This record gives sequence, structure tokens and C-alpha cells, in this order.
Amino acid sequence: MDLKRLKTFFTKNLLIITVIFPLIIILFYGASISLALKYKHKQYTQRELKRYEHELRNKHKNFLREKAKYIESFVDIVYELDIDKDKSIKIILKFIDSIKKYDSGFIFIFREDGIVIKHPCAETLINLVQTNNRKTILSKLIQASKDKNFINYEGTNCIDDDFISKIGIVYHIPATDLYIVISKNEKDILYSINQKKKVWEEKLYEESRENIKLLFILSIISIIFSIIFSKIINNLIKGYEKAIKDSNKAMFSQARLAQAGELLSMISHQWRQPISKIASIASNMRFKMMMGDKIDVEHIDKKLEEIEGHTEFLSETIDDFREFYKPQKNIEQEYILPLIDRSLNFLDNQINKKGIIIQKEFAQDTKVSIYPNEFMQVIINIVQNAIDFSKNGASIKIKTKVKEDEYIISITDEAGGISDDCMDRIFDAHFSTKTSKESTNLGLGLYVSKVIIEKHFSGKLEVTSQNNSATFTIRLVR
Repeated sequence: MDLKRLKTFFTKNLLIITVIFPLIIILFYGASISLALKYKHKQYTQRELKRYEHELRNKHKNFLREKAKYIESFVDIVYELDIDKDKSIKIILKFIDSIKKYDSGFIFIFREDGIVIKHPCAETLINLVQTNNRKTILSKLIQASKDKNFINYEGTNCIDDDFISKIGIVYHIPATDLYIVISKNEKDILYSINQKKKVWEEKLYEESRENIKLLFILSIISIIFSIIFSKIINNLIKGYEKAIKDSNKAMFSQARLAQAGELLSMISHQWRQPISKIASIASNMRFKMMMGDKIDVEHIDKKLEEIEGHTEFLSETIDDFREFYKPQKNIEQEYILPLIDRSLNFLDNQINKKGIIIQKEFAQDTKVSIYPNEFMQVIINIVQNAIDFSKNGASIKIKTKVKEDEYIISITDEAGGISDDCMDRIFDAHFSTKTSKESTNLGLGLYVSKVIIEKHFSGKLEVTSQNNSATFTIRLVR
């Protein structure tokens, strides 16, 4: 692809690359977060409702136990009085009658023959409790008193003769045929659960609404930021085109623009992680707020500091990209090691993707007269080739050595070595052993690197191959 076609491609697709694509990513991420929150909220609600129901049932049972103990204590006190049995029973019945209605439950007394004593709604169990067999309900109630267990039954609500679910505990008055049933409506539990569920649903609705607002704000920021970045790229490309026309080096422009596509892809990958982390911090804090967790100022300050760190990384990435394409007119005295590290930063995503191990053996650094950006281009070209041909987990060794009259940089890979047929042509223009699938491959990387080192820097670029590895040696004049 020549310069004109490349420019046309970037011009036509710039909006997609810098605005629409990031916006789609943010919208997709926002939708995913919303669905994840709904799913987690549903799981949390189901789990908490079960726990809440269990607590309510225990609370109701404890309440019934306390009522039973209260009545039992009163009965014990009455029996301790020196009065006859009939009078004792009258006192107990009067006491029960005074407390028989409480909250949404009842206390009633029945005899073993099924007759209900002093209940406002019914005179027999068959009217009070929904059953087709009076003996069955009688035996269940009496057995519950013996076992001291709770019993569930359908009882009248004393309003419209409808029957509702109740839970009760049965207490037998000693030395009598009287049994006391202390009951409570189970609809209270269902009502409390439904109220709790409504509260959580309202919280989810508020959370979803806040997420939509946050997503809208992020989308606006993304569009503004992408447009700015689009203009930066446009200015970089225009400045680079002007430098190419001034220097009249068409072949260098081909190689550099081909590399621009790769570097732009690298920067895009570098941006994803910090952007994802920023969104994750925001969503986690929002989730904690939804859960009602208390977030102190120190925690918020710590998270804001993390966000500032990620945004600083994004800014530094743009600066590195800008510096790499800044036109250079004068040769400069520069330290070599920082330039090598900056070059590797551009390749960081590809290095991590293949699990490449970078081994550094650096001597004490010193300044050399070079064009920094062109030197970085050489390092990127050589290391990029090594990455492309290396297997996952391979090593690339970068070693520097400073002599009195030269600065030596050697880059050794484990990419399979170079065959004898290719060795003589490795630095030829448009020669490449890469497949046609690499759209940015123009076969100019090593040719341009050799021209930069030997023509621009008056140094040497050499290559040797042995067994499974190849070593590129750069010799710079001090």
C-alpha cells in the first residue's frame, strides 16, 4: 500500500477508528455491567430473601415461645395459690381472655372434645380451623402440645370468614382438659418479604438509572477525547508527510507509515487496560453504594489516586506517540538505554501476548550522536521481527557494551535462525519471508534500519545466525 492509498484509508476510516469504535466498546461495556449488576442483584435478592424469611420465621416462633412461657408462668403462679381447682381455672381463663387478641394473632382455648372457650369468631374447632375431620385436627393440636412443636394450620381471620395460613404453639393447662393455642398469621411474613423486595427493586432501579447517566457521561467524554485524539493523529500524519516531502525519502515514508498502523494498534491495546480499570473502579464503588456499604473518605481518595495514575499513563502514551513522530532536523547527543526502553514500551502488548521474555544485559550508559526517533525505529524493527518469528514463551536478549570508540547493541532471538539463502538478502529492500497475511509488511524494516545505522549514523548493522537463533549487532560511533 503506497502513501496515497494509506492516507486515503486513514482519512475514510478515521471516524470509525477514533470515535465510533471506542464508543461501541464503552456502550458494550456499559450494557455488560448493567446485565451483570441485574444478575448479581437477582442472586443477592433471592439469597437475602431466603435469609430474611428464615429470620422472620424464627422471630415469629420466638415470639410464640415467649407468649407460651408468659402464660405458663401465670398458670404456675395461680396453682401455687391455695384455692380450689374451679376457681383457678376461672382466673386462668379470665387472664387468657384479657390477652387473647394481639398484633395479627390470637390466643384461644379448646377442650379435648373440640369445644372452643371464649373465642370471638367460633365456638368449635370445626368452625375455627379449616378441616374436614375434627378428630384429625384435635389429635394434631394435642400431639403438638405433647411434643412442644409448632403447628401450621388454616384458621379464620375473624373478618369475612376466610381462612388464612397460621403458625401456632399449643400449651396444655396441667390437671385439666384445656389446651391453649397461641397463633400468628403467616401473611405477616409474606408482607414483610414483599416490602423488603420492593425496597431492593427500587434500589436496583435507582442504580440502573445512575448507570445510564454514567454511561452517557462516559460516552460524551469518549467522543470528545476521541475527536481530540483524531486531530492529534491528523496533525501527526500531516507533519510526517511534510517531513517526507522536505527530505524526499519516499522509501522511508513507506516504512514509517506501515509502522504507524502497528504502533496505533499497540497504543490501542495499551489504552484498553487502564480504561477498563477506571470503569471497573467506578462500577465497584457504585456497587458498594448500592449494597449500602459505608465508603470512607480515605477509600475514595485511594481510588481517585488510582484513577489519576491510569489517566496519567494514557497521557504519557499519547506523548510517546507524538515524540516518536516529531520531525527531526538536527542530530542529538542522547543516552541509548532510555531509547531502548521506550522502543520496548511500544511493543509491550505483543511481548505480553506471546509471553516473550526480554533479557537485558546493559552496560553503563553513555551519550551517542544520533537521531533518537530513527534509532528507536531500528530497535522496533529488529525486535518486532524477532517477536513475529518467535514461539510463545521464547526469549529475546538485548545486550549493550561500551568501548572507547563505539557503542555496541546486540539483539539475540530464539526465532529459528536465518537460512543461508536468506542471509545474503536479509537487508535488501522489499525482501521478506513473512506471509502475505501481514498487511503492513512491506519488506523495508531491515533495509531502512541498515540505511539509518550505516548512512545516517555512520555505524554498522550486522547479522549472524547460529542454530536456533539470530543476532543483530548495532555498532554506533562514539
